[in-house]
Amino acid sequence: MVRETEAKKAFIYEFRNEYCGGDFDKILSEAEKSRLIYIILDKIKMSRSTKFSNAIKASKKFSILPGVDEALQYFLKRNNILKEMVPLWSKSSLIRAGHEGTDVKSSDLMKQIKSPFTLYIDTEKVRSYYGDETAMYFEWMNYFQRWLLIPAAIAIFVSISVNFIYDIQTSPFAGIFSIGMSLWGTVFLVSWRRHCRGLNVQWDDYVVEHDAEDLRKEFKGEMYINPVTDKPDTYFPANSRMIKYLQSFLVCFPCWCVCCYVIVCFLNATGVIRPIHHGGYFDIPYLSSMADDGAIFDPEGNMNMVVSIGQAILTIIMNIYFRKVALWTADFENHKTQRAYNNSVFIKRFIFEFTDFQLYLFYIGIYQLDIKMLRVNLISVFMVDEIRRILCEAVLPYLM
Repeated sequence: MVRETEAKKAFIYEFRNEYCGGDFDKILSEAEKSRLIYIILDKIKMSRSTKFSNAIKASKKFSILPGVDEALQYFLKRNNILKEMVPLWSKSSLIRAGHEGTDVKSSDLMKQIKSPFTLYIDTEKVRSYYGDETAMYFEWMNYFQRWLLIPAAIAIFVSISVNFIYDIQTSPFAGIFSIGMSLWGTVFLVSWRRHCRGLNVQWDDYVVEHDAEDLRKEFKGEMYINPVTDKPDTYFPANSRMIKYLQSFLVCFPCWCVCCYVIVCFLNATGVIRPIHHGGYFDIPYLSSMADDGAIFDPEGNMNMVVSIGQAILTIIMNIYFRKVALWTADFENHKTQRAYNNSVFIKRFIFEFTDFQLYLFYIGIYQLDIKMLRVNLISVFMVDEIRRILCEAVLPYLM
């Protein structure tokens, strides 16, 4: 791979005829042309259009940063005139990306994407049209599926041994397989990072977060002279941001408390929390009585699994609504860069989703050592989340 990359010659306009007959429509991929157009538009400054700048100043409806030669795109976004710049979908380019066919549906790329029998998507064709970021997703999926082949084959053997030779409590293969999968996950991550470094070379220094430090158009700050650049800049005082953080906490903390209460209710209904646990502090008699022997949610019956699946579904719904809360509070905090905004959303969502998705599993598995109940909850969480992923990432895009 490295040798092939090193053998590439730098493009020289004088020798352009050596590249696909000098046709730039063939030399450059659709993603590269879109990126070049974006760079050109991004470099347009307000000062280059005197009539436009004067009209904006006379309008007084839009704010202009004094003493700053602002980029036109940033000005439009900051004043909510422009939401985002995205390349338009080109049917002819998509057909060329597939390298065959006379229409979009007959192109090789679309056949691969829509075929239910396609295991691996040709990422080079995806990359040539949609760009590196989209191609990286398909590259990861292809790599992940290849690595799952061996664990899947071993899992079939373990499943047969558990159901026909041993049981889940006595099978020696189940524990060995669990430990092996833990090691497999670590080795997979190391291997994937190594593969990414190869893609960095092959794809000419692919970078995922190329725009992570972009200034947010929603940021509102006070003007001051930046001591580093000695130019006018905007900032938001730290004491004002601490007040914003406190207000965000007052919004997010009650949501977290409701999440904890819902988890306690489901743990009572499934028989995980009983009146004798913790002196009865977390016991809800009306719910815990439903998990008594012979009751509707008896842990030995099938209805207990239904409650666990209901808990997983409600957990996903709570996460969807809290995501909106996290985004709203992050907007309220007035972050200047997109990275700071993303970090704020990530921290809130991690704490909330770790609590409703993982924390009670630690309680069941580590505190109570109830492996059977832990297995039931893990299966229900996995099933519901897998169905959600298939619907959102495969079924809905296929129908659209």
